[in-house]
Amino acid sequence: SSSSSSSSTGTGVDDDVGAGTKTKTFDELVRDAMPANDALDKQILKLFVPAMLNFLIIPMVGAVDVFWVGRMGSAVALASQGAANQVFQSAFWIISFVPSIIAPVVAKAAASGDTEEVQRATGEAIFVASLVGVFGMALLTVFRAGALSVVGVVPGSETAAMAAPYIGWRALTFVPAIVSTVGFAAFRGTLDVTTPMKITLLSQTVNLVLDPLLIFGGGFIKAMGVAGAAMATSASEVMSATLYLSTMLKRGIVTLNSLMRVPSWGNIGKLMVGGAAVQMRSIAQNITFLAVMRAILTMDATGTAAAAHTVSAQMFQLCLIAVLALSTLASILIPQKLNAALDGGGGAEAAKTCADRLLVWGLLLGTFLACVQLAALPALKFFTPLENVQAMARGPVMIGALQMPLNGLVFVAEGLMQGHQAFPRLAGGMLVSTTLMLGALQLWGSTVEGVWCCFFVFNVSRLAFGLRHHFYDGPIAPRNMQKPRDARERSIALR
Repeated sequence: SSSSSSSSTGTGVDDDVGAGTKTKTFDELVRDAMPANDALDKQILKLFVPAMLNFLIIPMVGAVDVFWVGRMGSAVALASQGAANQVFQSAFWIISFVPSIIAPVVAKAAASGDTEEVQRATGEAIFVASLVGVFGMALLTVFRAGALSVVGVVPGSETAAMAAPYIGWRALTFVPAIVSTVGFAAFRGTLDVTTPMKITLLSQTVNLVLDPLLIFGGGFIKAMGVAGAAMATSASEVMSATLYLSTMLKRGIVTLNSLMRVPSWGNIGKLMVGGAAVQMRSIAQNITFLAVMRAILTMDATGTAAAAHTVSAQMFQLCLIAVLALSTLASILIPQKLNAALDGGGGAEAAKTCADRLLVWGLLLGTFLACVQLAALPALKFFTPLENVQAMARGPVMIGALQMPLNGLVFVAEGLMQGHQAFPRLAGGMLVSTTLMLGALQLWGSTVEGVWCCFFVFNVSRLAFGLRHHFYDGPIAPRNMQKPRDARERSIALR
């Protein structure tokens, strides 16, 4: 069924493009890009809602973490939790390159009906990811103090004393966390986003139940403070990995043999080549986040700025998660459309229409989320009882809301590039954007509001790279879509 996309002109576009079709006018392209409640919109919506709910569960639980840590009534506690969590997340996403690579590979194999390839790719991804997870666990365990100092946490300070145990507990579950992420990517590749939602809901319930118990104690359980929040999250990670593995085995997405089989050096090499580009992108992106946290932490010694940033970021992420869900759909729908049979709604023309539609969805969704975030300003008091922190957080929350339409376009454009497996291009764009962001922080990063405004520079640069790939030199860019048509017309003329 994948034969319709097996031959190529060198641009990654089907040679069948142009068979019985004509070049679309600009008006036709715009019309096809607009949501019309047609079969494509219904497919996007069917996948988007459970994907969004799945992604939404984790930041909502993260918001609960912030809520309970905020109930400790200490700006330092909030600052230490925010700093430690940023360090862990940065380390995790820098090292965890496998899930980004495996989702489009599984999507391609699933669209072609190749079950053995799905099992092989998923099994090898889990094997390699587990080894990477062991490395990450050792790295964060041994270099806790050094990792925290990267974001400006002073060794021996009260913030460091609270943040170090948090890092230690989260590091212990690095392997389950990365296995869960690979599992989610594998299910995504098969266009199943409902199962991951159910798994996330069950596992994060563990976090919700344990948070207040471990942070404040109760009965024979000792109060652990900020470390208790990490312990609760770690318990949920173990539950999540267990559920993903058991469900994938039951569904035949992976087998015991594919899990235990050591990948060939050739396949490891393919993962590592793609992984190098993903890691470069992730390193560049997380340099930005770490630089932001460092700028925030060094603004004042009281922790008020860092606490305000933590609260603002949590509210921002709750909305951002929706566009992230749309981005993941872009990364799986494009390879699925390109590798499905032409008579089954596949091919480059279908992929182009889907990509354009997703970009419009991103813009509309971002605009809606901007309104939601602005309307949620009164909710700041639920995150922290400290009025000075609430007051300082209002500006960043409003600035973040204004960036939502931009983020909608950025995330979808980069999701489309992931679907094309254009990882080196993504890495290059992120490197340039990070460089510009660091320069902006030097100019305007002396206040919390200034730091958040710098994200405009970061995201406009990312969008420029994404749109260039989509409209100018990517596989389904108009000029590359035209090449197979021209070749076909020349072939007919010569007959």
